[in-house]
Amino acid sequence: MKCNGCGVELQTADPKKPGYIPKHVLETEEEPLCQRCYRIKHYGKLTFPIEEEIFLHEVDNILKGFNKVLYVVDITDFDGTYREEIMNKIKGKEVYFAITKFDLLPRSLSSIEAQEWLKKRLNVTSDRIFLTSSKNNFGLNKLEKFLTSLNENILVIGVTNVGKSSLISHFTKTAPTISPFPGTTLGLLKRKINGNKYYMFDTPGILTNDRVLDLVPPECQAKILNTKKLTRKTFKIDKNRAILISAFCRINVEFEGDKLPIFQIFAYEKVKFHETKLEKADELMIKRAGDLLIPPCKKMKMTNIEWKEKVFELDEEKELSIWGLSWINVKRGPFKIIVKIPANIKVSVRDRLLKPKRGG
Repeated sequence: MKCNGCGVELQTADPKKPGYIPKHVLETEEEPLCQRCYRIKHYGKLTFPIEEEIFLHEVDNILKGFNKVLYVVDITDFDGTYREEIMNKIKGKEVYFAITKFDLLPRSLSSIEAQEWLKKRLNVTSDRIFLTSSKNNFGLNKLEKFLTSLNENILVIGVTNVGKSSLISHFTKTAPTISPFPGTTLGLLKRKINGNKYYMFDTPGILTNDRVLDLVPPECQAKILNTKKLTRKTFKIDKNRAILISAFCRINVEFEGDKLPIFQIFAYEKVKFHETKLEKADELMIKRAGDLLIPPCKKMKMTNIEWKEKVFELDEEKELSIWGLSWINVKRGPFKIIVKIPANIKVSVRDRLLKPKRGG
C-alpha cells in the first residue's frame, strides 16, 4: 500500500525510513498518510530530507508509458527550473508547459508580454503554454479545459518546489501532500482528473545541484520559498562598491564614462541585499552569513566553499539570472558585472523579461 500523500510504499518497521506509519494507523485508516506527510500536513514539520536520485535513474522507464507530458516551470526562477537535461529526456513526447507563480512578478508585466517571452524561450506555440498562479487561480480555467479534454493520461514533471502538487490539487479529486519542503512527493502518484476518466501522474521533484537554494537545508528552502511577493530594489553603484545578495553572491560593476549603471535586483522576499565597500564584501560574506545575509537561514560555516568569479556584459536588452536566488534587470547600461558565487552555481544572461524604464 502507498501513502495517499506522497506515493511512497508504506512500511511499519523503521521510523527513520520513508513510508513509515504506525501499524495501528495503517490498519484503521482508509486513506493512510505516512508519518512524514502527516506531520507536514498537520504541523508544517519536515521530519527528514529525502534524496530523489532514484527517480532520476528511473525517469526513462517512467516516460515509456506516456505520450503527453506537462512540464511545470517556476517563472520566478525560470533558468533554474527550465532544464535542458529534462527537455532531452522528454524529446519526442507531446510536451506542454505549466508556468507557475506568475502572481509574484511585477504588475507592470502583462500576461500577454509574459506569454510572448515564454514562446521564444520554450520554442513552442501559445497553446502549449499555461501561465498560472495557484494563489489567485490565474490561468487555471484554461489549464482545466485542456486537462478535461485529454483522451489519455498525462505525466507531470519538474524540479523540486515549482508548485506541481499545488497545481494537481486543483484538477484532481484527491490531493497529494503540499508543502514548501523540497522532495515531498516520493513516488509516482496517480490522480484522476476532474471531469475526465484519465489521470495525472505526479512524479518526484527532480533535484538539482546548481541553484543557490540547493546549498541550504530543506527547512531554509521552505522559509525562503514560502513568500507572497518578490523583493525588488534599485541600485546605482560605483566601481568601489559591491552588493551582496544573500551570503552566496557578490556583485560589482565596471563601466566607461561618468554615468553610473542602474539596475534592479529581484529576489524572494526573505533574501537579504546589502551594499558595502568592495574591499569589505568578501569578509562580510563569510562573517555575516545567516544573520545580516540570508540565506543561509542561520549561522553557517562558509570557509569550505569553493568560489568562482564570472564577468558578464549587460545592457537594457539583457537580464542576469542567478539560478535559485534572483535576477537582475538593467535600467541603464551598458556595463560589465562581476559575479562571485559558489563554484557549482550557474549564472546566465538572457533576453529581458521586464521592459527597461518601467516600474511595477
